[in-house]
Amino acid sequence: MILTSTKEYSHAEYPTLPELTQTNIGGKRHYLTPDGSFISITSLLSSQVPDSIRSWRESVGNDVADYVMRTAARRGTRVHKLVELALKNKPLGDITDYGVLPIALFNMMQPALDKIEQIRALEQPLYNAELGVAGTADTICSYDGVPSVVDYKTASKIREDVERHMIQGAFYASAWTWQTKMPIDQIVIIMVAEDGGMQVFKDKPSAHLGKLRKLVEQHSFAG
Repeated sequence: MILTSTKEYSHAEYPTLPELTQTNIGGKRHYLTPDGSFISITSLLSSQVPDSIRSWRESVGNDVADYVMRTAARRGTRVHKLVELALKNKPLGDITDYGVLPIALFNMMQPALDKIEQIRALEQPLYNAELGVAGTADTICSYDGVPSVVDYKTASKIREDVERHMIQGAFYASAWTWQTKMPIDQIVIIMVAEDGGMQVFKDKPSAHLGKLRKLVEQHSFAG
């Protein structure tokens, strides 16, 4: 069975950005940029494990927790690949390339994806030398007519606490603006869940920059 997307997505030009190389320093992912080596936003966030995750890991044990996390990562990677191909207006491939669950999650996500226009960047490495942080943004585009950074999340069920995702989005917005001088007015998190739920979370990057800067300060102090 050949998979198809629901629309043809529009793209817009944007300045050419430097390629960044990923490396491992002290067990944490870093990016080598023209302005130095910077910790990745995902590594920065992972240093602050929520109490709920820590409690869950303690209750089920490390082996079970690691298995669940690996399974979730594979699910997310496959959904991200489908989204990336769809937004590039490329063939999605065959159902056997992904499995039933990732395809179902992607199909649930498509009504939200259809609000994406004027794509400027996909899977774009970015950095902000003022923060000393780097990372790879899923999508920079117009969402419902607003310049946005859009991120895609999969889960077993919809979680209302998306603060960590918003902090991540705030970083991508700041890095894009730092490198291109183009403002980003909105963070969009599209979340789909195995239980059939789909929700779109939106907020302004400015609402989360304070917590991002605090994480950066804590990392600098610990280092």
